[in-house]
Amino acid sequence: MKYLTTLCFILTLIFFNPVVFGQKLPWREGEKQVKISYSSSWSAERIYEVIQTGNAQGLSINFEGGNGFIRCYVTNTEYNYLVNKALDPQIEIDDLNTFSKSFGIRGVPPGYYTVGQLNEIADSLATHFPSICSKSLIGYSSFNDPVYALKISDNAAIDENEPELIFEGGIHGDEIGGPENCIRFARDLVLGYGVNSDITYAVENAETWVVYCINPYGRNYMTRYNANGVDVNRDGGYMWNAEGNSSGAFSQPETKIIREMVRSHQTVVYISYHSGTEFISYPWSYREDLSPDEPNHNYLAQQYASNSGYAAIPYAPGYTGMYAINGSTKDYGYGATGSLAWSIEISNSKQPPAAQIVPYYLKNKNAMLSMITHAVDQGIHGTIADAETGQPIQASIFINNLFPVNSSKTVGDYHKLLVPGSYSVRVEANGYLPQIFSEVVINADLQTTLNVSMVKAGGYFGNSLVACYIPNNNFSDEGNTPTVIGSPDNTHYSIGRNGYVVIDMGTPVLNRTGNDLKVYENDQTPEGYKVYASNTPDGPWFLLGTGNSTSSFDLSTTILPKAQYIKVVDDGDGTAFIADAGFDLDAVENLHPDTLTVGWINGYVYNNQDPLFIIPDAVISVNGDTCIADANGFFSIATTPGDFEITGSAPNFEDIDTVHISLGDTLIHDMHLKLIDRIKDFFVSEPFSFSPVPAGNQITLTGPEGNYLVEFFSTDGICRFRKKISILSDPCNIETETLRSGLYMVRISDGKLSYTLKVIIFTF
Repeated sequence: MKYLTTLCFILTLIFFNPVVFGQKLPWREGEKQVKISYSSSWSAERIYEVIQTGNAQGLSINFEGGNGFIRCYVTNTEYNYLVNKALDPQIEIDDLNTFSKSFGIRGVPPGYYTVGQLNEIADSLATHFPSICSKSLIGYSSFNDPVYALKISDNAAIDENEPELIFEGGIHGDEIGGPENCIRFARDLVLGYGVNSDITYAVENAETWVVYCINPYGRNYMTRYNANGVDVNRDGGYMWNAEGNSSGAFSQPETKIIREMVRSHQTVVYISYHSGTEFISYPWSYREDLSPDEPNHNYLAQQYASNSGYAAIPYAPGYTGMYAINGSTKDYGYGATGSLAWSIEISNSKQPPAAQIVPYYLKNKNAMLSMITHAVDQGIHGTIADAETGQPIQASIFINNLFPVNSSKTVGDYHKLLVPGSYSVRVEANGYLPQIFSEVVINADLQTTLNVSMVKAGGYFGNSLVACYIPNNNFSDEGNTPTVIGSPDNTHYSIGRNGYVVIDMGTPVLNRTGNDLKVYENDQTPEGYKVYASNTPDGPWFLLGTGNSTSSFDLSTTILPKAQYIKVVDDGDGTAFIADAGFDLDAVENLHPDTLTVGWINGYVYNNQDPLFIIPDAVISVNGDTCIADANGFFSIATTPGDFEITGSAPNFEDIDTVHISLGDTLIHDMHLKLIDRIKDFFVSEPFSFSPVPAGNQITLTGPEGNYLVEFFSTDGICRFRKKISILSDPCNIETETLRSGLYMVRISDGKLSYTLKVIIFTF
């Protein structure tokens, strides 16, 4: 299957955002990999201080820590800066672009699976074992490559009351062991079901998700970055801080995919696989303070280490055990959802010899399996349901001072891994009275079941955290983000001077007469802020107004009939690096909840005939509600139960389907839009022209007789095809079957003059 970005989006890029077409490099120009070792003169802390000072002065030194060293990725200017600071950087790879190019079209060394081969293995598992293995398209990468996840469970097509785990690999494309580990583990789970008792137990009692290659571009081009030159593991939205070339929290499609994965599942354990040292790094990575779940993280990491084949793999919070970073996936997985999340570095070399692929996997296999059994056997679980109807409820479960978890809105189940002890449990859900349970006992190697029936009454408040940002961090404040969830409780999260927080309200806020939203401050000193609303976690954001202390807001100041997400932004007054800096947010109340909106439609927007391609920014409407598909073509829209027509429209595309929406369910329904107005042949630049337009596996170039160099550039500026041709008395035919479907800028030059044309290619 080949994919094409929607025509209207591409044309917008062309006409309103001109691109300089030329070869795009997977690494920055002249970027090199260097290693700085600790010494008596240079501790890790001092080295980091020098790096961070340079970045504050306008450099962009990307780095990661290892056992006794720090590895940096630097341009020539940044390298000279490190040399001038007497850090003695030792060059490991002098030119990373040359290094990447040396792997050829496979992208990886011989013996390693290419991205295509990883996908083929996943296809084979899902095809031959459909009852226990399903393959899902979970989005598209920055290079428009599909990203897949395998779900392995005894009823793979059904969401059951079982703990869920996510094993993810390849976020840094040049760390090639992670995807190998993940796909081999998936294969062993599937093939071992019914044969190996431990594997059978894991498959029958848990739902395991394997995202085996989250950054296909990085693997294809042997680079740390994605196609936009961003370190995806610095782009996460929990305490994002503009590292790794990231322009904003969740600026990249890969991090959006991770966000949706961890938020849409009741994830107990989330593990991201890396290479470059050997270490288990759990939250926090952005601050030195231990997380509230430190005992649980430490216990589980100890279990991984003791069940692995490593002699003594170390484990610790990332900030103190390895190095400080913001925007990591592990901090987001834990901070936003309460799951136990970490990254594990599985080998000192990023590209070990092929002979070591299986040995490294075998070091991790039993440890990976033990994560599933611990998620099943250790901690607390149960269901949250309406006391009258028995219908499942999405609720927030607060356990002691730990980071809360949410229950599933379709099944009502929740799961949290806990070390043995006695706990207090509080359950809050929109429209229901809170429930509190004291002295809930958790025993070793035994799950405690706590099912909760909720009684209707009470208010509607934000039910989960989506993103947060405190510029340059504020370690003087505890960063107590969970307090923004649920009803006012006289505790608060200080969002930081010029900081912000994004909250999912759970139940949409309706635009009705009067104020629709109330923001609670919990502090003796009133402070200013702005409030925005949106129906996607990434905006567009509409300003509701400014507030000072506890204030109410009206959606009528915007065009929104309802809003799902609320963003609170500090006004910038006061001091940045003190306790309680910025606006002190206690809760956000929904004054006009859409209590009938209990059915959802999620899906992707495509065209309706091969080759399929996504259509971003399409407008989706159902029963008077409207949303806009995101950059990956994904849409999510809520409506009342019943049978309705759902429409999709985009420039040159539209269609109508009929759907049935059930109470409390999420309907997965992709839209396939029809081409309604054939694209006119505007791709003409005298004296040359192409035909036919759009073209298939062959295209004909007509123009003056002569010898020419013809180059096809994709919209990201990469040259995809180059050929010398001759036009004689007849037009010249050019074979284009090696090109992916898409829009191309074609440069035709004879050594003196050059001409540029635009052309669409549809290859099959």
